[in-house]
Amino acid sequence: MKPPALSFLGLAAVMAALLAGVRGDAARLRAAPAPDPATRARNAETFDAMWTIVRDSHWDPATVGPSWDAVRDDFRPKAEDAADADALRAVLGEALARLGQSHFSIIPGELSSAAPDAPSLRDGRSGVMLSFMPASAPGTFDAVTVAVEPGSAGESAGLEPGMRIVSIDGRTLGARLPTGDGLERYERATAAQAVASGDPGETRAWLVEDTDGRTRELRVTYAPDERPRAKFGTLPALPTELTWRHLDETERERWGAGEHEIGLISFNIWLIPVMKPFDRAMDTLRSADGIVIDLRGNPGGIGAMSMGIAGHFTARPEQLGEMRTRDTRLSFVTNPRRTDSEGRPVEPYAGPLAILVDERSASTTEIFAGGLQHLGRARIFGARTAGAALPAAMTPLPNGDVFLHAFADYRLPDGTALEASGVRPDNDHPYARADYAREGDPALAEAVRWIAAQRRAPRSHDVHRHPHPQDHP
Repeated sequence: MKPPALSFLGLAAVMAALLAGVRGDAARLRAAPAPDPATRARNAETFDAMWTIVRDSHWDPATVGPSWDAVRDDFRPKAEDAADADALRAVLGEALARLGQSHFSIIPGELSSAAPDAPSLRDGRSGVMLSFMPASAPGTFDAVTVAVEPGSAGESAGLEPGMRIVSIDGRTLGARLPTGDGLERYERATAAQAVASGDPGETRAWLVEDTDGRTRELRVTYAPDERPRAKFGTLPALPTELTWRHLDETERERWGAGEHEIGLISFNIWLIPVMKPFDRAMDTLRSADGIVIDLRGNPGGIGAMSMGIAGHFTARPEQLGEMRTRDTRLSFVTNPRRTDSEGRPVEPYAGPLAILVDERSASTTEIFAGGLQHLGRARIFGARTAGAALPAAMTPLPNGDVFLHAFADYRLPDGTALEASGVRPDNDHPYARADYAREGDPALAEAVRWIAAQRRAPRSHDVHRHPHPQDHP
């Protein structure tokens, strides 16, 4: 049997859209007929396997003591009675929720075994990123447009940053959201991602409110997600993309950095296909006065990649943090990069480094951002991260599904836990709708102004050289 694949992936945000068409609704599950004896036996075997894995591998024995025994007593009979795979997954999910920790999820077998080029459920893209912001009434939230991808379906429909989304196809948003400030933030961000997605070719009516209070209806036709996909272990094939560019003169002038060359690198997940493009991006941007890495919405991936990417920015090996199991501790240490993508000698980049994060930035992203912030090597901008930073393994279950389960804790070098608390930006203040309407991208604006403040005079090279033939859109 192959060893389970190790992941630092905040899976909830990824799986929300993938599972939308797989899970049955509650009414259908309640109405399902009783299972036959063979199904009951397989359900019990699957529950027992899940429960035992947690008991034997969880890093904190106190967490899986009598309270975990109680979970078995409460949920094993329900698992046996589950009429089909969807109902069983729902029971397992309820049982795992008792842990109150990230990185415990059931991946349907049909998703984990799908070919890399197979279309995913609900993979239509609006190109709009939403955030649930606290509304005037306690415990309620407004869905606000915080980013609109250039050339996307959302931009074509007329959506702009700072708009409040009143409803989509008549369904109001923001109801029944968790109100806590731990992993609940991640759940709200996951919900925001899900409501902004749909089926390719589907058109929905978005009722929006401008910052001046005017409402209007916009028609959004969701575009297919044509980004290349990559598989890791038994995870479903996931869109994997890295882009880089120099900020153009208009952007620099708008945000007070007209005399400075600033590079921007964005990638959406920590999987192997982004490694070489990141190296090439650094070849292009090495002469910049500052670099911004945009990891907003990045749910994590392969934890070890954080050490290699961080090595582009540290002159000597530095500890990012430590993984702690029941019996062992493993340090994550940066690997300074001394050659470029062509093997030519270089020094790690020493200029100002800004990292952008938000509530959907999870796992490996938190390890990378939190570690470099702790070292004083990067300044963090945006919103507090998900707080979903546990190392996890993926293990097949008897019914053919895959169990993603955390088996270790992760701490910064000073012992600070990232789970639930997340990484706090250095500009730790909330953005309002007006900030998005005025700045377009307030986190990037603050990062650019900070870089300009570190580089008060332009470098000796020509910072206005254009075009940049190696920029990668």
